[in-house]
Amino acid sequence: MTTEAYAESWRQLIDLAGQERGNAANARMSLASAGGSSNAAADGDLKHTDRPWTTAAGVAEALRTSTATAKSKLSSAHAGVAAGNEGLASASVLTSVLTSWEDRLGTVREECGSLAPKLRLVGKELGERDVTVKSSLQGIDTGIGASSDPGEQ
Repeated sequence: MTTEAYAESWRQLIDLAGQERGNAANARMSLASAGGSSNAAADGDLKHTDRPWTTAAGVAEALRTSTATAKSKLSSAHAGVAAGNEGLASASVLTSVLTSWEDRLGTVREECGSLAPKLRLVGKELGERDVTVKSSLQGIDTGIGASSDPGEQ
């Protein structure tokens, strides 16, 4: 595809966006890392931040810690229950329930431990992707500001 074809494609996209907004002069695209106003989200620009990813990673770590604490408290609360209830059917049921909950809490703890670094990595990679996309787009002529009539160029 030639540079002229790219420019025409961009012009068509911009014209479509302008029709939706009612004003083609206000139609524009930019990346968060490409600069622009500090109020980019209000302007309709694509804005990336790693904050949601790092916050989610922090929540996963907190949940990992709290499940470990809960598992420990659950085990402590059941200590001695079996000895005091020997011969009762409820003792084996309580042991079964304890084991089931310990397994569940262990699984949640492991998953949260695995998830936290992955969430942080997503935030980092998206930021790096913004920079890569910005540099790859710098050489593209969008045709913005050029005459829409090819005969006038």
